[in-house]
Amino acid sequence: MNSRQIGDTAYQYIMIILILAAIAYRGGRDFIFQKNEVEVRVDLPALQEVFPRAVGFELNRFDVYDVYDSQEKSIGSALLSTNYSRQFGYGGIVPLLIGVDDSLKITKIVLLPNNETYDYVRAVYEDRFIGAWEGLALEEAVDFKADAVSGATHTSKAVIAGVRHTAAAVVNSDVSVITETSLWSIFKDIVFLGLMLLSLVVAFKKGTAKYRVVYLFLVLVIMGLILNNALSAQLLHGWLQDGFSWHANWQSTVVFILALAISLVGKRKYYCNYLCPMGALQELTNRYTPFKKRSLPTRYKGMSVRELYLALIGGALLLGFAPELSYLEPFMFFSFRIAGIGLILFGLSVFAISLFFSKPWCAVCPTGCLLDTISYKKIKNTTS
Repeated sequence: MNSRQIGDTAYQYIMIILILAAIAYRGGRDFIFQKNEVEVRVDLPALQEVFPRAVGFELNRFDVYDVYDSQEKSIGSALLSTNYSRQFGYGGIVPLLIGVDDSLKITKIVLLPNNETYDYVRAVYEDRFIGAWEGLALEEAVDFKADAVSGATHTSKAVIAGVRHTAAAVVNSDVSVITETSLWSIFKDIVFLGLMLLSLVVAFKKGTAKYRVVYLFLVLVIMGLILNNALSAQLLHGWLQDGFSWHANWQSTVVFILALAISLVGKRKYYCNYLCPMGALQELTNRYTPFKKRSLPTRYKGMSVRELYLALIGGALLLGFAPELSYLEPFMFFSFRIAGIGLILFGLSVFAISLFFSKPWCAVCPTGCLLDTISYKKIKNTTS
């Protein structure tokens, strides 16, 4: 192994250590697998979102916030959902502040600061989803049926679970884990599992290359348009910062485990080539573009552009900056029902550039870089 190979390998692992250290530091971990208790701050401005007339509050012995007006009269109480259970959305824990009046009826629910994408949170509010609980007694909230918001499924499920578990704890009622029971949800689970099995067949069975266009179309439709499921820097950051909760996002967990396992047994870029909806969109565009494809320049002073991009993200986290990670990758494009115009334009720009260049986003994708770095085949080649 020559000096350049040693340098490249060392850089790759230093970069991973940097990313993990940054996220561990930002997440308040004592060690990479040990997470301190999540601290959610509740202050007067947050309580004023629930009770606009609030001028004071105190935390009583039941961990409930008693809220007072300017005359020091009680105007209600606020329940912090993370005191009863931790509910995970797409980017991490979603803490709720639930206002109730003296008769234990819900007055308002607000989301406290979290790592969810702004567009997901906006959809939860704009769809009037979160307002559906207003006026319900806590006993009614335990059994209240609310449909998840299309395009913001994980965030809205976290809200549903947070309200129900909090209400159940206060009224001493039992509540089961929140699951969708609709036929559409069952259908999504079935097609997801079917695609996972199909991906393994296509990846390992010879003679399947002639069906690749059909397969890529299925990935684009199922992983992209139906499930809005893509591994991303935001998702991995949320897992490492707030803890790994497989039951809250089991489909992404399955994809991640497969991506690691198959890469480690020698199938390099398994996720990128077989399960990534953005990769499928680019490859399909490359196949049918009338223009001559070119390759984007991908290296700068011996390092790939995507390695530099990932290192910049890790450096920003380590220095205390908290960029909206979902805005640094175009995967929100597939949640077009709720995505802002900027993210839609981001995804369309990747599509447009794919008309002229071969998989342009793959040249800079930080998530693909991280997964590719731990590929067994890549490590083997650098040590030969």
